[in-house]
Amino acid sequence: MAAERVSACGLGTVSVRSDADLDADILVVAKADHVTEQQLACAEKAANYYDVELTSSLQPRFEALREARMAAVMVSRARDWLRKHDLLDRLPDYRPGLTDDAAFARKIETLCDAQGALESADGPRLLNTQWAMQHMTPPDMKTGPMECLFNATAAAGFDVGFIGNRPNTP
Repeated sequence: MAAERVSACGLGTVSVRSDADLDADILVVAKADHVTEQQLACAEKAANYYDVELTSSLQPRFEALREARMAAVMVSRARDWLRKHDLLDRLPDYRPGLTDDAAFARKIETLCDAQGALESADGPRLLNTQWAMQHMTPPDMKTGPMECLFNATAAAGFDVGFIGNRPNTP
């Protein structure tokens, strides 16, 4: 079905390849050379959540479209989560290049009752490993400070990450 939808966007023949390592099916577009942005956008939407393999010249353009759509979905879901938990109106404003990252991180920690979560030797954009280990078990994962932290930073556009399996000191 997805292969037919992608093909209908004007990309030509689309086959399905199974990847045992990923435990996923991948949509493979055989030969598509002169593809418009509109056709790529159509294919990205038609593929839904399937991975799509294109020629090396098209793949970066496709991935950029997918990343933009997924980022918008993530922000929307994050804002919905914050709204559901009555936190959206208290979300601090973040402006890249203007807002002090450390000060913003402290505001997010306060909002989420997650003191120390973004205090690490690697800066305020990395989750403190010890803090994370204390909050990675249910029920914290669905409604606790970690879920709040990830939703608040996503909704604000403040990218955070984590480095696993290594000591992290404040």
